Amino acid sequence: MRGRAAVRGKGDSMEKMSNFRIVLVEPQSPGNVGSVARAMKNTGFSNLALVNPCDYMNNDGWSMACKADGVLRNASVHADIRECVKDSGLIVGTTRRMGRERYPVMTLKEAAPKMLEMGRNNTVSILFGREDRGLRNDEIPLCDMLVEIPAAPEYQSINLSHAVFIVCYELFSLVERRAPVVVAAPAEEKERMYAHMELALRALGYGEQGGEYLLTAIMRSFRRLFGRTGLMQKEINMLRGIFTQIEERTRDARGDRKDDRFQ
Repeated sequence: MRGRAAVRGKGDSMEKMSNFRIVLVEPQSPGNVGSVARAMKNTGFSNLALVNPCDYMNNDGWSMACKADGVLRNASVHADIRECVKDSGLIVGTTRRMGRERYPVMTLKEAAPKMLEMGRNNTVSILFGREDRGLRNDEIPLCDMLVEIPAAPEYQSINLSHAVFIVCYELFSLVERRAPVVVAAPAEEKERMYAHMELALRALGYGEQGGEYLLTAIMRSFRRLFGRTGLMQKEINMLRGIFTQIEERTRDARGDRKDDRFQ
C-alpha cells in the first residue's frame, strides 16, 4: 500500500527522525527484527540498535524487512544496554507490566510530544524488551521515562514489531509540530548527578527511618521526575552546586573531613 507521505520531499522524514534510536533488547525472532526494520522505514526512522540479538541476518529477517533491508543491514549490535544508550539525552522504556519498580508510567499520547521535542537536538533511545518478558526490573532504572501502549484487557500482549510501529507512527504523526530546542545533558552526566544527589540525601539523613528501600524509592521517583523534564547541563550543574552546599553544611555541622568524590 502506497502511503500519502510519498508526496512529501524525499528524505524529509528520515532527517527529522535521525536522532531517534530504536533499541531492541535481546530480540528472539529474526522475523520480528525484520518486521521492525520495515515498520521503522514506513515511519521515517533508520537508526536500529540491537542488544544481544538472535541470528537476524537470515532469510526470515530479510524477507520480513522487505525493502527496508538497508535499515536491517546498518543496525548496530551491542553486548550491553548501557553502552548502547550512553550518548542518549533521553532514554525511554516501553512496558506492559506495572508495579512499584515501574512507576510512574506515561501513556504514549502523553509522552510523544516530549520525546519529539527532545529528539530535535538530542539522541533519544527507545527501548523495547524481549518478546516473551519485556524489559527486566534491573533494566528499568536506566530509563528516564516509561511508556505504555494501552490494549484490550482481554489480551494486552502486543507483537514486538507492532509495538515499534505504534510508537514510531505516533512520533511520525507529530513530526511537523514545532517545539523549542532543548539540548539535554548526556546520560553519563545525569548518572553522576543522581549519584551526587543520593550522597547529599544520605548526608541529610533523608529517608533513614524508612530503611534502604525508602531511599531507593525516592531516587527512583527523582529519576522519573527529572527524566520527564530533559535536564540540560546547566541545570545539572546548578543541582550539583546545591548538593555540594548540602554536603559542606552537614559536614561542618558534624566536623567531618571533606568528601571530594563528586568535585
